Formats: sequence, structure tokens, C-alpha cells
Amino acid sequence: MERVISISEILGTIQDGTVEICATADANYDSTKEKVSIVLDVFARRVAAHGDGQRIAEEWLPLGEHVTEDVAREEVVPVAKDVFRNWTTKVRRLVPPELHLKS
Repeated sequence: MERVISISEILGTIQDGTVEICATADANYDSTKEKVSIVLDVFARRVAAHGDGQRIAEEWLPLGEHVTEDVAREEVVPVAKDVFRNWTTKVRRLVPPELHLKS
């Protein structure tokens, strides 16, 4: 397996800007099987100015996902970026409205 791309994004903040919601994706490619394996995760952490970046358990956050796709090597990065974009959209929709996610 060859590590192809690692993506992370701060989706926004909640709780008066003291907690960040972050999403990640790590994609690996198996050239013998022509498959990309993408591990998706999301977590909340204290903003550095208000804490030490420590992760915080938030019950409403979705569990991470693992996506596998059959793709040619040249399509791995675009596919991984597309999967990550869909993941971040899903996570944003799951933030409870009363938390007021601020981008």
C-alpha cells in the first residue's frame, strides 16, 4: 500500500469559538488490486488559545468511515478529494443547529 494523500480541514468552531470541528482523510493505494482505501475521521478539539488542542468527546459526531474504491492510479487523488468533500458535507449537516457551527 502506498500512502497517496492525507487531507485535513477545520470545518468551523462551536461553543463561542473555543472548540474546533476537524475532519481528516488518509488515502492509500494498492496498485496490485487498483484500489484506493480512504479512512475518514472527524473530531472536536479545544482551540490552542483556550486549551492544548486536546480532543473532546462529542456524542453527536459521526463515527469514522472507511471507503474503498476501484480506481486507476491517476484517479486516486481526485477520488480521494471527492470522498473527503462528501464527508465534510455530511459532518457539517450533522452539527446540531443549536451549536452554531461558524466557518
